[in-house]
Amino acid sequence: MNKNWYYNNIGFRLASPLLLGIVVYMLVLLFFDSVDQLLTNFFSREVVFVILLTFVFLEINRLTIITLNRIYPLDRNVQLRIVFQFLISSVLWLFAISLLLYYYFIHFVGFSTILTELVTFNSIFFFVAICYNLYYFSLVFLYKRNSTKIKEESTRKETIELEMETFKNQVNPDFLFQCLEIIISELHHNRANADELVNSLALVYRTKLENKDLDLIPVMEEINSITPMLKLFSAKYNEGLKFELDIDDKNKKHIVPGTILILLENAIFQSIISSSLVLKFNVSINGDTVIITHSLNKKLKQNTVFEDRIIRLRNTYSYFSSIGISFEEVKGNMKIIVPLLEFDEE
Repeated sequence: MNKNWYYNNIGFRLASPLLLGIVVYMLVLLFFDSVDQLLTNFFSREVVFVILLTFVFLEINRLTIITLNRIYPLDRNVQLRIVFQFLISSVLWLFAISLLLYYYFIHFVGFSTILTELVTFNSIFFFVAICYNLYYFSLVFLYKRNSTKIKEESTRKETIELEMETFKNQVNPDFLFQCLEIIISELHHNRANADELVNSLALVYRTKLENKDLDLIPVMEEINSITPMLKLFSAKYNEGLKFELDIDDKNKKHIVPGTILILLENAIFQSIISSSLVLKFNVSINGDTVIITHSLNKKLKQNTVFEDRIIRLRNTYSYFSSIGISFEEVKGNMKIIVPLLEFDEE
């Protein structure tokens, strides 16, 4: 932390004594009611001396901070650190500045006594020391607060990324079992159609494998990936499952892979489906969102596995978007709004 802070910056170390030294010199003139001498003495030896004092003052504070950071870090006890830093630095700069003042006024100016000058300069630097330490510790607390927030955000990001990977790579055993049942049943009726269903099942899992390392995919690619699953379940439910699309195939925005597949699976496995209780599943794109609606024919016993997957899906979208996914029951239908995401290639 020390190397990157302002007090170690070479620009700050060169510029601050110059600027602060002029301010200190003006305060000294103000104290002695000699402000009118500022213009005539601006480039005088006195100004250079005050700038030198300021440089010594700042360097002592800098070295005190560096030393205490090594022997008594801020994370041990902040209150004691504040006291130690102020007291130690004050003792050191009071001694150094008093020594320099004594040498300058006795040997260069020719004063016999400098009590007033000592009190004046040290009082001004004492006030500057308070401001300096307040500024330093305000930055420390701000830095710690921001570091905590960054750490929390990093932890949250890692958690969501883990959930996202789990969401994308999770194999639903109920889905696999039902698909195999459908294929086995179809083998007894139509072997050629059963072969097509095997290809559809393979295509579903091939798509999962191809997308498992991707965070986002084009929305049209996600919609097209639904076709193999629809073939599988249409073979089982026939007219009990109806799928409708209302989309713009030129849409270039992105979506988390597996989003619509999961929502379709959820609708199928959590609903009673028959020729009299048709599951209507509609996907439409409206501006920056995908709107999915399906009829609600809920089973009495809901599958908690799907509830967990929906939670992971929601958490995943909270990472990419502040909007997130919304679920709402409207007139006997479930309406799901999924935000479309921008993807900037670097």
